[in-house]
Amino acid sequence: MPKILILSNKVPYPSKDGSSIAMARLLENLLEMGNHDITYGALNTVKHRKHLDDFPKEILDQIVLKTFQEDTSPTPMNGLYNLFLTNKPFNTIRFYVHSMVNWLQGFETDQFDVVILEGAFMGDYLPLAKIIGKKVVLRSHNLEHVIWERSIENSSLALKKLYFTIQANRLRRFEQRLTQLVDSVWSISPVDSFWFKALNSETHFVPVSIQSKPIDFEIAPKKCFFLGALDWLPNLEAIEWFLKDVWPRVNDLDPSIEFHLAGNNTPKHILKLKAHNLFVHGRVPSAEAFSKNHGISIIPLLSGSGVRIKLLENGAYGIPTISTRIGAEGVYDTVNSKIPITDFPAELARRIVEYTTDANKAKLISEQLHEDISRRFSASESIEAIRKAWPK
Repeated sequence: MPKILILSNKVPYPSKDGSSIAMARLLENLLEMGNHDITYGALNTVKHRKHLDDFPKEILDQIVLKTFQEDTSPTPMNGLYNLFLTNKPFNTIRFYVHSMVNWLQGFETDQFDVVILEGAFMGDYLPLAKIIGKKVVLRSHNLEHVIWERSIENSSLALKKLYFTIQANRLRRFEQRLTQLVDSVWSISPVDSFWFKALNSETHFVPVSIQSKPIDFEIAPKKCFFLGALDWLPNLEAIEWFLKDVWPRVNDLDPSIEFHLAGNNTPKHILKLKAHNLFVHGRVPSAEAFSKNHGISIIPLLSGSGVRIKLLENGAYGIPTISTRIGAEGVYDTVNSKIPITDFPAELARRIVEYTTDANKAKLISEQLHEDISRRFSASESIEAIRKAWPK
């Protein structure tokens, strides 16, 4: 029975944000494949603190789980220390904690057949992983340096651009070296796979599996929404751009359309915003219920990398969606898309009006997206990709 160790910067359950959803689905895929002895080591950070009582018992009964309660939050002091006294990327080194290091040092050499690093943020554990594991896999959620590079393009503040440039350069060098040193890369994005493949021939596209459900709701007319964590910089940038450049155009075209904004850790300046037919909900108890009751999903991302798990979840439920190019990246491009894609504010506004006021067009997107995502991102597709990618 192959012994697997998975190292993660967050506890995968309850899986409510994109990265924890991706982590949970991989664990479920491995368990469904069977014949695996799985140990799971996860940081339980202050920002994403989880109660282990919420971890599904049927999953917990099949693995060995070890969690580490840590505060990895950025502060001015540790940020300045990192910037001036090290040459390491801040977003990786802060997840390198003594409690997990001590735990890993307790394992024997080659104790695990495969060690899976859940994302580049766990890359600093690679030297230990190579000692205790016969093979090490980097499961990439994003190209982290690309997120920072794209954020540079959307920033107008000189000091902010300088800091982002420094961190982007550090992350690029870190990801290049990490990619070259691991035995295999499993990328959840076919677009990112090209970058990894140039550095490591054992790179594979392993899609995130999505639990598809029958479409069981009516699309609310004259409503659109955004749902996503607003403490993630690409999401916040997207909403600020949308409210500034797109939403006024929608108001001009049809002032009866509503925009509903929801997400964890909504900043105070967003909560206080006043705009015509803008409703800011903050954290909502059920992402599924919110999505099914607020019409068309808008994914207006201008930065980011990897795959938008939110788009995959929308497809699983049949939520009609309109996106920017980066918002759909890794799932659709502008040529072969099941959803409208545009980066132009005027065109995005026109599409929102078109699909929030025409029930038949919205339903067609819903049905086509649901069929396509359910087929391409099923558990069986993901499991087959894992089998092909398994390090030899």
